[in-house]
Amino acid sequence: MNPGAGDSAIDRVDALIDGYISPERAQEISKRYPAVSNVVVGWIRESAAQRNWRRVERFANLAAALKVAGLGGVVVELVDSDVEGLNYEDLIDILGEIREEAAANSMFRLAERSREHDAPAFWLCQKVILSLSELDTDEARDRLRMMTTAAWPSAVRWHAAVALGMEEQLGFDEDHMLGHS
Repeated sequence: MNPGAGDSAIDRVDALIDGYISPERAQEISKRYPAVSNVVVGWIRESAAQRNWRRVERFANLAAALKVAGLGGVVVELVDSDVEGLNYEDLIDILGEIREEAAANSMFRLAERSREHDAPAFWLCQKVILSLSELDTDEARDRLRMMTTAAWPSAVRWHAAVALGMEEQLGFDEDHMLGHS
């Protein structure tokens, strides 16, 4: 498999990726193209260099389903790149799913960059909070604690507090936060 060689394996594998990639579907692709686990991270980098964000996202999801080594590093680089047009929610999901411990700071910085335009539901911030909680590291918990401070909108603070199991301790009323009061 030679990445970038015209109508090559990169194009053929990309054509097989449509929608959600279950672990079973990822294994089918891997059986058909056995070297895919060894080259997919390179394909992600190549696709990012070409600013082909849809392909980046498809290959990142394939690599996550295959549990490919090196995926976390390239996804962290993408999250840090702050480029327009990239689906950061999927990338954040991947970092949590693969439990990329080195991603805590990158995920937190993304939440900081996005909090103004992420309102009012703060979907991206919620994804960051969930993925940070999946990391289950001191660094991730520190970032979650930072997201419970007054510098963050109340919806974000509440979700971070819930992830830490300290919403009552911080004085949040769940009924009020969920709009039931």
